[in-house]
Amino acid sequence: MTLTLIVSDNCDSCDRSKIVLKNIQTAIPGLEIEILHINSYKERRISITPALLINSKLFSYGDIDEQKLLAKLN
Repeated sequence: MTLTLIVSDNCDSCDRSKIVLKNIQTAIPGLEIEILHINSYKERRISITPALLINSKLFSYGDIDEQKLLAKLN
């Protein structure tokens, strides 16, 4: 399973989301995490950051609800 986090510059919510994903990666071995800047994201449908995709499908915008994400991944 791959989680992709789309981020932008000077984004406090993006920084918090990166921390949440690192915690989840520790809890779930084998989980792949990709962090992309919005300017390098090829699918231009994303305009809000952070945006979290699970296997290329949009899961959430903004701060990540860690419990909700863990429930989805399990």
